[in-house]
Amino acid sequence: MNKLMKITTVLLIVALLALPVFAEKDGGMMRGKAGDMMKKGQEMRSAGGMMGMGFMHSAGSNFGSYVTFTVDNTTGEVTNYSISGIAVFDSIKVANFNFKDSKPQGSLTKITNKDGSVVLQLHDNPAAVINIKTKTATTITFNLAAGVKASKEDKIVKIEADNLTAYITGTNATSLNIAGDEIKIESSVGNAIFRAVPVNMPVSEGHGRFMKEIMKNRAGAEIAVGEYGKYSIANYSEDTNVMIKSMDRNRMRMTINSTDPSGKFFMMNLDNSSLSWTERQKIRLYMDNKPMRQVMTEDELYNATESSFWITMPGGKRMQAMMYIANFSEHTVDVAVEDAGTPTPAETPTMTLEKTPAATPKTPGFELMLGVVGAGFAYLRRKY
Repeated sequence: MNKLMKITTVLLIVALLALPVFAEKDGGMMRGKAGDMMKKGQEMRSAGGMMGMGFMHSAGSNFGSYVTFTVDNTTGEVTNYSISGIAVFDSIKVANFNFKDSKPQGSLTKITNKDGSVVLQLHDNPAAVINIKTKTATTITFNLAAGVKASKEDKIVKIEADNLTAYITGTNATSLNIAGDEIKIESSVGNAIFRAVPVNMPVSEGHGRFMKEIMKNRAGAEIAVGEYGKYSIANYSEDTNVMIKSMDRNRMRMTINSTDPSGKFFMMNLDNSSLSWTERQKIRLYMDNKPMRQVMTEDELYNATESSFWITMPGGKRMQAMMYIANFSEHTVDVAVEDAGTPTPAETPTMTLEKTPAATPKTPGFELMLGVVGAGFAYLRRKY
C-alpha cells in the first residue's frame, strides 16, 4: 500500500509540474508566468469582446494581443514583460523616474514622469516595439528574464529567447553595455528602441540592418495593420508623422510628413485580414498618385537614392514591405491590391473594413494534468 501511495504521489507531482509549462498561442509554446499572463489576457479580452491589437488594462497589468506586462503604480517600473507568452524582461527601469501616470490608448501604453522628460511608449504590435523618449540624461536598465541571451555588436544588442529574436539600440546613446543579466543604456536626449522580429512574420533577414537605420535616425516609423481593422503606428523619429487616412479590402491610404527633408525608411506589416489579396493579384505602392519604384532586394533598397519599396510575402498570407522616401514635405502613400499586369489609378477609399470576431482558441493545461494522472491510476489498477 505504501508503494502504491508513493507512486501516486510521484504521478501527481509530475502532472502539477507540467501544468504551468504548457500553453498555446499561434502554435508556439509559452512557459511559466508569462504563459499564465498571456492566457489570462486572452480570456479577459475574449470575455470583453476585444479583438485584434490593443491593450486591456486590469490591476496594473496590460494585456495585448501580442504583448503583456505590469506597471508599478508607484515607481513606473515595467515588470514581467513578455511577447506571445515568451518572457523577455523581468523589469525595465529608468533611473530617478518620478512616476506620473500610465495610460493605455488602443495599441499604445504611455508611461510618463512628472516633468515629461521621459516617456515610455510600449506598443502591442507584431514587432512589440518599445520606444523610450528622453529629454534629459538618464540610465535605462533592461533586466533579462531567465534563459534570455544577449550579445552586442557595435551599439546594437541582439536578444534571443526561445524562437524569438529582438534588438535594442539608441539614437543618441552615450554607452550601451551588457553586465550579467542587465542591459544598460546611458542616454542623453534621444530614443532607446526595443524591437523584435515580427512574431507573425518570422522573416529574420534585414531586421538587424533596419536597427542600424534606427540608430542613425534614418528610420521614420513602423506601421502594422492586422485583424478587425486594428492598426499600430510606432514613430522612430520625433520629426516624422504617419496617419492612416482610410482603408478597404483593396487599398490603404496614408499621409506621411516630416520636418526633416532628408530620406527615411519605413517598415510595414500587413496580413490578409486587413487588405485582401489572392495568388493572382499583387501589391503595388503609389506615392502622390504615381507608382513607386520597386526593387528586388533589401540591399537595393538600402542603397536607393530615389523613393522605392521592397516587398516580401512569406506564405502568401502576410506581407512585409520596406519603403524609402527620398525627401519630404508631405506625401500620400497608397498600398493597393491589383490584378497582376493591370495597374489602376490611385483612388481615395471610403470603406472601413470590419470582420466578424473569431473564437479565441482554448489553452491546453488542466486537461493534460488529468490525462497524466488518469493514465497513472489506470496503470496502478492493472498492476495491483
